[in-house]
Amino acid sequence: MEKIDRRVRKTQQALSDALVALILEKGYDAITIKEITERADVAHATFYRHYRDKDELLRRKLEEIVGEIEVLTREPTLQDAEGYLIFKHAQENGNLYRILLGSPGTLQVRKWLRDRMAANTLRLCKQLFTNQETLIPPEVAAHHIAGSLLLLIEWWLDQDMPYPPHQMAKIYERLITDATLNALQNLIVAHSID
Repeated sequence: MEKIDRRVRKTQQALSDALVALILEKGYDAITIKEITERADVAHATFYRHYRDKDELLRRKLEEIVGEIEVLTREPTLQDAEGYLIFKHAQENGNLYRILLGSPGTLQVRKWLRDRMAANTLRLCKQLFTNQETLIPPEVAAHHIAGSLLLLIEWWLDQDMPYPPHQMAKIYERLITDATLNALQNLIVAHSID
């Protein structure tokens, strides 16, 4: 039984690797299932045993990467270690991040990921600023932090990762997280003085 499971995993990996390579070469819309199966060296009928169409193949591959990202951001600490893990993961999976963050067909997956990251960040914001009024609602700050992180990763990959993950984590922390949380804290203090 394990032998079959390994073969299935190997076939699915070959198909997803072929899809990623072809997307990077010619764009998602131009790819056919025939090209995917030829690149993966898999029979055409085998593709349909695993996936309905190329959209399902892409969705499953992106769900896999999104699941890994979510694990890294599930318990947000908004500290350097979390930022480092995310940038290191982006470095190790650069092609998939490029597809996720740059392909028009992945817009819904990106929105879902941003919303999940924002929800995790919002829990932390609510813990830090319980029962305090601020001019910036915590949900706005949480979406700003999540969206800015994704944009920063996209820029970093587009520039061929000119800075190492630990430096990008520091940039993210100072430029986005600390600045946003400090703005919330300052507005709470200023609001209470008024």
